Amino acid sequence: MDNSGIAGALEEYATLLELKGENQFRARAYSSAARTIRSLEEECSSLLAEGRFTKIRGIGESIESKIKELCDTGKLKALEDLRAAIPRGLLELIRIQGLGPKKAKVLWEELKVQSIEDLKKACQEGKVAVLKGFGEKTQAHFLEGIERLSTTHGRVLLAYARATADAFVARLRKIKAAKRVEIAGSTRRGKESVQDVDVLVAADHAEPIMEAVRKAAPEVIATGPTKTSIRTEDGLQIDVRVVKPKEFGAAWTYFTGSKEFNIAIRQLALEKGYSLNEYTLSPIAGGDAIPCPTEEDVFRALDLRWVPPEMRENAGEIRLAQEDKLPRLVEREDLRGVLHVHTTESDGKDTLEKMVQSAIDSGFEFVGISDHSKAAFYAHGLDEERIARQAEAIERLRSKVGKKIRIFHGVEADILPGGGVDLEQKTLESLDFVIASIHSQFTMEKDKMTKRVLSALEHPCVTVFGHPTARQILGREGAAFDWEKVFESAKKNDVAIEINGQPARLDADWVHVRRARSLGLKLMANPDAHGVDELPDYTENAIREARRGWATKDDLVNTRPAARFAKEILGLTS
Repeated sequence: MDNSGIAGALEEYATLLELKGENQFRARAYSSAARTIRSLEEECSSLLAEGRFTKIRGIGESIESKIKELCDTGKLKALEDLRAAIPRGLLELIRIQGLGPKKAKVLWEELKVQSIEDLKKACQEGKVAVLKGFGEKTQAHFLEGIERLSTTHGRVLLAYARATADAFVARLRKIKAAKRVEIAGSTRRGKESVQDVDVLVAADHAEPIMEAVRKAAPEVIATGPTKTSIRTEDGLQIDVRVVKPKEFGAAWTYFTGSKEFNIAIRQLALEKGYSLNEYTLSPIAGGDAIPCPTEEDVFRALDLRWVPPEMRENAGEIRLAQEDKLPRLVEREDLRGVLHVHTTESDGKDTLEKMVQSAIDSGFEFVGISDHSKAAFYAHGLDEERIARQAEAIERLRSKVGKKIRIFHGVEADILPGGGVDLEQKTLESLDFVIASIHSQFTMEKDKMTKRVLSALEHPCVTVFGHPTARQILGREGAAFDWEKVFESAKKNDVAIEINGQPARLDADWVHVRRARSLGLKLMANPDAHGVDELPDYTENAIREARRGWATKDDLVNTRPAARFAKEILGLTS
């Protein structure tokens, strides 16, 4: 079993432990181990063989033994025992917003709810509302969550799909017959969640590719002469298509999409006397098809600048490509530093020293440490006294790292329900920056939530509005507020809007990024990293979402050199 499959098994094991009512810290240990394994560059089997696994933070002997069992047998007896003891439908229940393992356990024990259909019926009959700790509002939210779930069933977060797809593509590129292998579809465009992954291969002969795909796949869904659909160990469907090298450009354009972009570009081709389909660009009047081994060949033939895949939504990008006015989208290399970084002082997995070293290794000029504030008690948030001690630790580390990197000390402070910013004014003023974020009461009425956010943005110490809606993609809907009023306040109060790179956040999303940049607001791409493994990857996620919103280097404030960033964005004089 590969790393992705092992991580999936440990995540399920952690969830089932909670459903059974086991110690929550034990469950969290397995959940944390799963996140660690997903980010490993080496295969678990290699680490086990070399005896290096227990040197990884959070992987003890018990967890290591389960990983070994999964590697050796592809199964985990402890997981199978839990599966037999707990109805499978309960795993579906916890995908509903606001319904965690604890509540699912109560529903199971009190109402015999074992599936989404059972829950829907219980809610409709009013049985959930009368349970202790639930109530009418919770019952209504469950029904809303069930409705949303029907529209997201079977989808996977982009970051996880991308990791699996990248590993799969790397294997295909080793096949001698494959001249080019690339990811297409919504995964390439950077859509926040995907149903499946499209992979395109250029080869003179398809059969060697198809045979290799069938042999490597845990499950073959369907196969033919030039296309094979498989399911990976972690349940992701991958569709592999093979085309001739001279067709690759037209095919990659078509299978990248989006549907609306394809319709528009095919219409443009017709207007220019061509027929464009998934394989060829051909003159309507007859004659040989135009060889298009690259996408640039297709765009050039249509008198267009090449359009970055993240922009292909038929939202005005084609006109800009015709006029040679496409923005130069921001690249990862443009970032000089990030602010949203957690350590073991709150809910991070790695120490201050290790997180700073990860930022150095990532090539950053500056990094901002921003552990949670005290209102986030579940994340071991810092009170005023602990923040003062952390300031001393950061000062010592500054002396140690010297000019390698500039360390800024901040906090991710909760926006309290009444609109206040967590922590005393004196403490907030002592920090280099403050990220203000919503971490509670996400379902407040729109007017009340708007007032709550506006109050926080008006606080003189707030630098960044963190993950604005607090959404969880495929899970929790984001908070509802008046974006125009929030944007107006952010601009007036000189507060940057964050583009958060957590896989389930990507918040603000690309739609609001486009609106923010059109209004001239400050934007900041941050990783919201809780470990050294997350810092580089989640930064990439944030950049991808920024690109989907057409953001350029000039739109993001953390593309400025450290000294300029400190002066212009943080207001520091030294």
